[in-house]
Amino acid sequence: MKLKENSNFKEIRDELERRLNIMLYSNETIKAYFRIIDCLEEYLKEYGQTSYTKGFGQQFVSEYSLQQNNNLTQSRHVLTVIRRLDEMLENKQFTPCFHQLKFECPSRFRSLLEKYLENLVKCGYSNNTVKSRRGYIGRFFSCLPERVFSVEELTASDLYEVFTKSKWPSVGLSIMRYYLCFLYANKTIKTNLSACVPKPTRPSTLPSVYSGEEIQRLLSAVDRTTSLGKRDYAILILSAYMGLRSSDIVNLSFKNIDHITKTISIIQTKTARPAKYVMNKEVEESLIDYIQNGRPKSPSEKIFLGTQAPYSPLTAGNGYIIAHKYFNLAGIPKQGRRRGTHALRSSYATGLVAQGIPYAVVQKALGHEEPDSTKYYVRIDSKRLRMCALDVPKPIGAFAILLEPDVRKELEGVLS
Repeated sequence: MKLKENSNFKEIRDELERRLNIMLYSNETIKAYFRIIDCLEEYLKEYGQTSYTKGFGQQFVSEYSLQQNNNLTQSRHVLTVIRRLDEMLENKQFTPCFHQLKFECPSRFRSLLEKYLENLVKCGYSNNTVKSRRGYIGRFFSCLPERVFSVEELTASDLYEVFTKSKWPSVGLSIMRYYLCFLYANKTIKTNLSACVPKPTRPSTLPSVYSGEEIQRLLSAVDRTTSLGKRDYAILILSAYMGLRSSDIVNLSFKNIDHITKTISIIQTKTARPAKYVMNKEVEESLIDYIQNGRPKSPSEKIFLGTQAPYSPLTAGNGYIIAHKYFNLAGIPKQGRRRGTHALRSSYATGLVAQGIPYAVVQKALGHEEPDSTKYYVRIDSKRLRMCALDVPKPIGAFAILLEPDVRKELEGVLS
């Protein structure tokens, strides 16, 4: 099928699916493509568009790259899908994507790797986390010099050789530090070699935080008389008033809501751990309003659905697009801040910290596994940081002597 600029989006979807099937892409890959395509279609609808252009594709890429935590891998997937669509409009064949080489862990180290991964599973880490760590640790072992037959023989020079031979991303280096600490804690190695793993310097970013007044402006920009507005308002208020992640919001089903105890109980998508939240009046009313007066009739158990047939459940990417849309409508200045649902979650967390809520309580409210994740939000709280400031110490020794008026005067005379 020949396509052209401004082609109907349904035609583009059908042609993309046809090409992917002809090229024998796996079902999982095709599903991953169409998760992004669904987000793109929702994005076009927000702008009243039923057709796709390269301009809208590039705009979608630039805005999607600002999504939660600035996920570089997901942004690359989006870029690949948009490139495919543009190639279709130009009636070109798909250009191949070059993937990184997969590193196979040598058999002599495999049992050590599996033992660590089993420990991660017992601790409740998600499948994606386990998969990621398997890949980086396998890469590490495959890059070790052949003279190293066991981890007991590992030296600092071996680590230096591995990490300078090729470029490692910061996440890979971080995983290797954790793994070497694990080996040391379990007495597999006698020395904690984690200190030998390079620590690349990178700028420390502050969380994107909006004031209570700005959050109210954002919510006020939603037209709650429409079905779309009722849905979007409920999504925004769950993020702004309860700090839920976008992935957890779009995965909410009716069984998660208990109107008697006024609670929301979920298994977190990111951590695979249970979490329970108490709904305040605004949250409960916004959910009821959407479910009773805005949600289309559908057999789906998921609460939040698209606004057009077949009324598919939303994806985490939709949450970002919805928040970004109303930040723009509300005219809230960006000032270097992100504009997705994660910014609303950051604002919620920072507000709790600023009120003096104990870290343990905030950690539980956010569903964090590590306490340090919660402490990230205190960096924006200038009032509490000032309370930690130390007095300037009194000068002593040679420095104190140099500050004496007579000494300074004498020095100034010499220098002049």
